[in-house]
Amino acid sequence: MAILNTSKRWSSKKEDLFLEVLQQTGNVSVATAKAGLDRSLVYRRRNTEPEFREKWQNAMDQALDYLEEYLWDKAMGKELNDNHEGRVVDEKIAIFLLKAHRPEIFGDGKKRRDTNEKLREQSPRSRLLKKLDNMANKSIDKG
Repeated sequence: MAILNTSKRWSSKKEDLFLEVLQQTGNVSVATAKAGLDRSLVYRRRNTEPEFREKWQNAMDQALDYLEEYLWDKAMGKELNDNHEGRVVDEKIAIFLLKAHRPEIFGDGKKRRDTNEKLREQSPRSRLLKKLDNMANKSIDKG
């Protein structure tokens, strides 16, 4: 098993590389590996630093824009190779990804659990603490 050269040390150079690869691939695992960062570190940073979360979202939006552009061109009858701009695109998977990441545009119109924007903006840790507080309050009320 290959050991990835990851580090808990953050740098602007690693951040830039992570965001660049994320923009190109939409894949966090690939981006963290190429930047030499631990996945848990980048997720923790995204959950605690709004500026980084915004940069992450912009990179993902650009990756999704690429998929949307490709499918739009294909639908309009543009002659495209499977190897568009050096990347192989599977249309079915591209549609699946757009439905998952942009349900408001490409979804089936059904409401999903956790559509509350404020709830999605909270970190998993703060959501967990809130649930624990609610559980503690319920047990106090019963006791």
